[in-house]
Amino acid sequence: MEREKQYPAPVVIGALGGSGTRIYAEILREIGFYIGSDLNPPLDNLWFTLLFKRPRWFEKHYKNNKSEISKALLIFEKAMVGDLKPKFDEFLFIMKAATEWSIWGNHFHAKGNSGRGIWPFFRVLSMLLNKKTDISKYIGWGWKEPNTHIYLEYLNDYFEHLRYIYVVRHGLDMAYSENQAQLYNWGKLLGVKESANSVPQPKRALQFWIKTNERIITLSQKMESNRFLLANFDELCLNPRNEIIKIIHFLGLNINQVNIDKLECLPSVPKSSGRYQKQDLTLFDKDEIEAVRKFGFKVND
Repeated sequence: MEREKQYPAPVVIGALGGSGTRIYAEILREIGFYIGSDLNPPLDNLWFTLLFKRPRWFEKHYKNNKSEISKALLIFEKAMVGDLKPKFDEFLFIMKAATEWSIWGNHFHAKGNSGRGIWPFFRVLSMLLNKKTDISKYIGWGWKEPNTHIYLEYLNDYFEHLRYIYVVRHGLDMAYSENQAQLYNWGKLLGVKESANSVPQPKRALQFWIKTNERIITLSQKMESNRFLLANFDELCLNPRNEIIKIIHFLGLNINQVNIDKLECLPSVPKSSGRYQKQDLTLFDKDEIEAVRKFGFKVND
C-alpha cells in the first residue's frame, strides 16, 4: 500500500496487557506527544484497537496477504494525523472491522466478551469526524496499545524511523494477573496451546509471557538499536528518575527541556506488585523460572 504523504515517524508503546503501559503513555503525553483523541481510561488508542485487535483477521492475512495489514496501517496513520478522507475500499475496510467487532466482541476466544454492539461504530464515527490534527504543534506523535507488539515487524517495515517502546513486567506477577485477554487472543499464534485441565492458567500465562518476550527480542535485533527500548515497569516504579531519563534519551530529546521532577511523580508501585510470592510456584518448571530471571527479574522462591 503506497503512502500518499510522508509524516514524521511515531513512537509506539506495546506490551502484554497489565504491564503498566498507561504510565508510559502519560509520560509521552506530558512531554508533549500527541497520542490520539479516542482513548480509554488506560490511554489505549481505540482506533488501533478497532483496526488491529482482530486475531481472526490477522491469522488470515499475516503470511500471505500482508498488503491488508499495510492498508490498515495507512488508514490508521491518516486518521491519526487528521488526514483521513477514506476512499471507497478504505471505508469498506473500516466498516468490516467494525462489523467483526460488533459480532465477536473484545476477546475473540474468551468468555465474557465486551465491545459488541455499537461500541465499534462509535470508534468509526470518531475516526471519520476527526478534525485536522496539526502534529507540528506537538513534539511528536505516537500511540499506546498493548497489542502493537503483535505487529512490530509490520510497524517497523511501514514506518522507516519508528521508535518502539516495549514494556515488560515481572513474569510471575503477570502469570497471576486477571488480564489474560492476549493469552486468549494470540496464544495459539505463539504456540501456547489452549487451556487443558492439566495445565493451570498461570502456567500457560507465563509460557505466553516467555514466548512473547523472546519473539520481541528477536524482532528488535532487526531494528537499529536507537529505535527499540526494552522498558522495565518494575524499575520505573522503584527508580522512576533513572528510567525516565532513559526514555528521554531514547526519544532524542534534550533532558534540560523536560520537567523530570513532574514526570517522576507519575509512577507508583502497584498493590499487585509481588503478588506471585503468595502463590505456590511448584507448578512452574525450573526453566520457566529461569526465563523470568533471564529477563532481569528476581524470583523469591
